Amino acid sequence: MNKSALLAAAGLLFTLHITPATAASIDTAKRAFDAGDYSKAQAELETLVKNQDPDALNLQGQMYENGWGVEQDAEQARRLYEQGARQGHLESVNSLRALKNKAYKVEFDRLLPLAEQNDGSAQNRIGEMYEFGYGVTRNNDAAIEWYRKAAEQNIVAAWHNLGRCYNFGTGVTQDYAEAESWYRKAAEQGYQDSMFFLGTLYSNAHGQDQSVDTDIAAYAWMHNAAALGNSTAATIETRLLLKLNETELQEAKTLAESYKAQYVTPFQ
Repeated sequence: MNKSALLAAAGLLFTLHITPATAASIDTAKRAFDAGDYSKAQAELETLVKNQDPDALNLQGQMYENGWGVEQDAEQARRLYEQGARQGHLESVNSLRALKNKAYKVEFDRLLPLAEQNDGSAQNRIGEMYEFGYGVTRNNDAAIEWYRKAAEQNIVAAWHNLGRCYNFGTGVTQDYAEAESWYRKAAEQGYQDSMFFLGTLYSNAHGQDQSVDTDIAAYAWMHNAAALGNSTAATIETRLLLKLNETELQEAKTLAESYKAQYVTPFQ
């Protein structure tokens, strides 16, 4: 038998020897956990956690989340759940989601009275929480209602959120013209995300300004979003360069400067 074969055989024997022990350790930890013997569970989990065993990471996360046998530490619980979730471990994914929702629920309960008292920023955030199901059951109708209230108070993020809802038909009938109107309103305040989404509208041929080529308009908006630090916009801007000839590129740069001149918030 050659050296490679001997090493492979040795590796197989090593695996066969440690796998039952590892399995026994996690089973022992779970039994101790279920029995409330957290000291024993912690001792069994220590090596497994170091080896990034996802079951162990999830179990240890629960201990930190709830203060079972350790000092309660939600941030450490989150880190452990994330390590397991990155391995595709479903229980860790669910634990992470539940932990985030717990924090979102606290945020929602704190902000709702402020939103009801006509705080525009709180109204916009409550809208986002309803739209994405953060700490509350998803409700697109409620999201739109709160966005509109916030938009009436000139909350720029709410203008953007309304544009996005019309763009994708979230809680309203899809309407690209309405989407562009809200996006432009926010973009003129220097709102980076709205510039980016205006770029996507034109790159997908949904822009409403028929006087300019869609790729030229897309480049102009992406260029401005990239200049404000949007890395995705910078990548798309580079790709759009490949579509434009020299004359079109000059037109796109001129248009970008024209858009930039409309912003209330200047470039730094």
